Amino acid sequence: MSSVLEKIERELSPLVANFGCVIVRVKLNGSGRSKTLQIMIERENGDAANIEDCEKVSRIVSVKLDVMNPIDGHYNLEVSSTGIDRPLVKPKDFARFCGKSVVIKTYTSKNGCKIFKGKLDFASESGIKVVSDAPLQDGNRVTELLYEEISSAHIDGFEAG
Repeated sequence: MSSVLEKIERELSPLVANFGCVIVRVKLNGSGRSKTLQIMIERENGDAANIEDCEKVSRIVSVKLDVMNPIDGHYNLEVSSTGIDRPLVKPKDFARFCGKSVVIKTYTSKNGCKIFKGKLDFASESGIKVVSDAPLQDGNRVTELLYEEISSAHIDGFEAG
């Protein structure tokens, strides 16, 4: 995460906490005049935020962002809930969802794959272990990944129920 996005998360987290929520991810999409700053939240107890939570948080963080002015030029603010395909961003997210079905994408190929779908078996401060649903090219089903190898990760919403 860039230092600007880290600063935004650090500055906004106490405000979001006032509404019983936490920031899951801060992400800037697009470029030029079509930039969107996405702030994804969930309730402190881990439940998905509802539309009222998103509206309240949006109003207060919009004011704070206007004062901070952290992003050059025009952008749209989007405050959203995690949904069924909740992203896994921080080591604590991975640890919390051990045993769940996940989809992990890597920057480079590992065990002949760049996309791993299976159970999140283990998470530490440095990386994870995924047990794939099907054998990989090398015949194994277990893959260990460092966080810096992961380009994106999320709960497999189709398997969450």
